[in-house]
Amino acid sequence: MKAFDWIALAGALAWLPYLINIIRTFFSKPEVRIITARNIELGFTTYGPILNLRVAFAVANKDVVISNIKLFLKHESGEEKLFTWHGIVQKLLQMNHPDNGLPIPFEKESSVLAVKLRTTDIEERFIRFQDPAYHKNKEGFELKAVKKMNYLKQSNNFDSFQFVKTEEMKDLYVFIKQSFNWKMGMYSIRFDVDSTEKIILEDNLYSFELTQLDIENIEKNKDLIERSYEPTTEANNNEQINWVWLNPLLTKD
Repeated sequence: MKAFDWIALAGALAWLPYLINIIRTFFSKPEVRIITARNIELGFTTYGPILNLRVAFAVANKDVVISNIKLFLKHESGEEKLFTWHGIVQKLLQMNHPDNGLPIPFEKESSVLAVKLRTTDIEERFIRFQDPAYHKNKEGFELKAVKKMNYLKQSNNFDSFQFVKTEEMKDLYVFIKQSFNWKMGMYSIRFDVDSTEKIILEDNLYSFELTQLDIENIEKNKDLIERSYEPTTEANNNEQINWVWLNPLLTKD
């Protein structure tokens, strides 16, 4: 071979590792690693059973768009339920208060459509998970209550203080209270992610435990259901409903 040919070949070989890396990246599946906070936040309100969790995502190989995150919860008794994301809070920055020096977080909350995860960043989010079956079944009771309210308004008989005592609203209260299904014992959590392409999901198995005292405390929220629907007056305008929240330790399996 001529000297020129050797130079051309050397130049081509210099590009080979770069081309191999591009090909490997193109055909490799994105690897998504889930990193959670030490504790989760469990609740029960008029939104039904709630599970809030601060999560970070580390991605390898290529960027990926996720369109849904699901939690499959399984109680030690064998009972299973599904939670899906209903909202995301993203931390933007943090400043210190000019007077007392305490940190002031700046966050953005949004309804969930999709999140893009990049290999160059670790994306951290505070995700609100709720039970989709609860919301679907609740719609029927809410629709009956709305129809009753519209009927009363059309007949000029609507009184907000009396409306919350109607049979339609009582049926709604009963449904919400009967939807309480947290139990004492061990729960296992399995994360699942919907994406535009197939991914490899790592560190997606966790567990936590609820004690009898936990259940007794969070059940107190059932007594606040009717009150949360009461009309606002000057007397209770500044009153806040203090829902009980649990923060069990989350363990990676």
